[in-house]
Amino acid sequence: MQLTPGQVDQIKAALAEGRRRASVSMTDAQRQLWQHESAAEDQGRGDTVARVSRIRAAAIRPGFFGDLRRAIAMARIPDARLASLVGVDAQLLEQFREGEAELPAEAIERLIATLGLRLMHEIPRVAGA
Repeated sequence: MQLTPGQVDQIKAALAEGRRRASVSMTDAQRQLWQHESAAEDQGRGDTVARVSRIRAAAIRPGFFGDLRRAIAMARIPDARLASLVGVDAQLLEQFREGEAELPAEAIERLIATLGLRLMHEIPRVAGA
């Protein structure tokens, strides 16, 4: 939100006095913009919560793909950046994380390499061996 010159002066004066907080009143235009943006954020909140729930549910699935989804989450690389590094569409990667799509084998190989993972296969012990 763009501050008015008067609001900027109020903040500067508070800083000059050593105050850690400054209160400024919003103009009518600023208040309307804030209300509009808050409403838009509230509308998207339900979609975000649902998406995160789908990602969590897919990541706790047992097996290789659950492990891979957890590794993606632990890497903390933004989806768009990771998709670019792996060479897939960001939407496809997002759908994979949600358990709604599969990645091609080549993309899985690149994803494993990008995340610095190593595949290991646990071979069961044979009795008496």
